[in-house]
Amino acid sequence: MIESLRIRVFIVLICILTAVVYLTPNFVELKNTWWPTKTKLNYGLDIQGGLHLVMGVDIDTVMKERVVRISRSLKADMEERQIPVETVEVAGADKNEIVVKLSEASKEEDFKKFLNDRYSTVLQVVDQSGTETHLKIYDSTLLEYQRQVLNQSIEVIRNRIDEFGVAEPSITAQGKDRIVVQLPGIKNAERAKELINRTAQLEFRIVSEEMKPEEVAALVAKAEEEGGYKLGKDGMTYAAYYKKINEDLKDKLPENSLVSFEKMENAATLEAGKRPLLLKADTNISGDQLEDAFVSLDQYGKPEVNFRFDSQGKLRMGEVTGNNIGKLLAIVLDDVIQSAPVIKSRITDQGRIELGSRDYKSGLDEANLIATALRAGALPAKLTQLEERTVGPSLGADSIRKGEIAGLVGLVLVVVFMLVYYQSLGIVANVSLILYVLLLLSILTSLGATLTLPGVAGIVLTLGMAVDANVI
Repeated sequence: MIESLRIRVFIVLICILTAVVYLTPNFVELKNTWWPTKTKLNYGLDIQGGLHLVMGVDIDTVMKERVVRISRSLKADMEERQIPVETVEVAGADKNEIVVKLSEASKEEDFKKFLNDRYSTVLQVVDQSGTETHLKIYDSTLLEYQRQVLNQSIEVIRNRIDEFGVAEPSITAQGKDRIVVQLPGIKNAERAKELINRTAQLEFRIVSEEMKPEEVAALVAKAEEEGGYKLGKDGMTYAAYYKKINEDLKDKLPENSLVSFEKMENAATLEAGKRPLLLKADTNISGDQLEDAFVSLDQYGKPEVNFRFDSQGKLRMGEVTGNNIGKLLAIVLDDVIQSAPVIKSRITDQGRIELGSRDYKSGLDEANLIATALRAGALPAKLTQLEERTVGPSLGADSIRKGEIAGLVGLVLVVVFMLVYYQSLGIVANVSLILYVLLLLSILTSLGATLTLPGVAGIVLTLGMAVDANVI
């Protein structure tokens, strides 16, 4: 009997010691000590404050771009199969149809067989008249792609926030085109928002020589004058301006080309001074093929972003640069040309993004932001901030203070009641209750759990149940 009691006391003491070990980091700073665990109990947004964002995902634009890519792939595959094609165009009110026009009517059967072999799970024939065929992407395929875009956006945001160092962020989908982001205890909300909103779509495109830069600039100026718009005017963002310019100049530019802009060296922003360049649309190398991105200093001590390609990226970059030696290669980040160096030799391994003339601190901040975004991956769609709520630290601290007072008052009342009503047995019940609280909080701490106000209410409820269990 005595031996059994000793074993039970020993087990209880071990449990108490373990609980104290796990709970101590919540009350004492142990960052650079020998203490076996440094994990703390995290507090949720409603307790310690933080940032709440609702982001809209531009699904429609991505879907239209997807249809364009499918149409280009379709045309290339037809030419590879030697099926004579006159035109492949995107049509329909929602830009979700592809119209294929053959140059020879005798090849209609070959075209049908080709569609059935290669695109039967993606495209369906909605109308056919002579050499012209109207195709549409299956609704199920579009819905699946929308789901992929939303999930990929959530994953990219999560990767970026993880690099930012926020404990227990909450990133969830809301509907089919919204993402809710909650960042408890965030120290630099503005920097976090900038990191989340940055699309980080890195591309490498050959600068077209079919038009001179001054001719492109004249077309841009004329389009602005006729359309009555300008970058920065009436709050026009660069993304909207870039899209509008390319839509207006679509029929005036050479085939398979687009206009992008580079910030002039003496300008602080694109609005203050920009230089348009004509880029080839079909020589794109995607930033998805990056292996790493990091910040370093150039020969003048200015921050820059270096990046390395993976095996597939090396092959693609080597092919494009090897075929275009002597031409300009534009490094494009989020549709803005960062630099356009001359290709002097075949490039396969790595490259760099120069940030131009700016002070060291702002240059370093921008370089770190770009490198972090590139490492985390590009967002598949542009995000628009629809809602923002900031829970201030004063509100969070007030919640903690009131919660502590309420918890202590409740605990004292329970302890007093148990002592008065159950006397000596009440002491046993109170000790058991305290041990229960220690064990519960230590387990939550060891798991790195996040404590929210509903969680506190749950703990209070379990305490009430523990009291009942002791009484029984």
